[in-house]
Amino acid sequence: MKQIIILVLLMTTMNETAYKIDFGKNLDGKNWVVVNDGVMGGKSESTVQLLSNSILFKGNISLRNNGGFASLRNEGDKLDITQYKTVTIKFKTNTNRKFSFRLSNSDWFYKPFFKHEFGSSTPDWETATLPLTDFKEFTIEGETGNKLTSVNMKKEMRIGIILYDKQEGSFEIEIDYIAFN
Repeated sequence: MKQIIILVLLMTTMNETAYKIDFGKNLDGKNWVVVNDGVMGGKSESTVQLLSNSILFKGNISLRNNGGFASLRNEGDKLDITQYKTVTIKFKTNTNRKFSFRLSNSDWFYKPFFKHEFGSSTPDWETATLPLTDFKEFTIEGETGNKLTSVNMKKEMRIGIILYDKQEGSFEIEIDYIAFN
């Protein structure tokens, strides 16, 4: 009886993923769309392709016409993140650029959102774990310094990836999964 109780306790305290988007499986990723700086007159271009086990986001960033960003966003249901502490992203990229994971409770590009940077200097698969308490608010003018708080987290969030590093040129990132823990 003692072993059964210990086993039940271990199973309930194991760190399981509470919410996972596993791209390419069960149609995860079908509701993801590209939003580029063209919404503000910019000239950046990007595409998204759902592969058998991942999602591929690639394009070219242009700074013409005050442009400079490309994003990949979930257009499906918004997510209640109040119960999570971190977001983990398994990805690989062919560029040494800083992408950001994006959390927003608005559909409008000019409204503030929260972001956390991640990136890689190798073309291999990597995993980035981002604490939600380290996400910072971002506006059109730049970072405000405000961090994501439990008050902000009570609002349902739309999630996504954005490249906004003010560097012209091509980029590519392939994402296997995104998991909230």
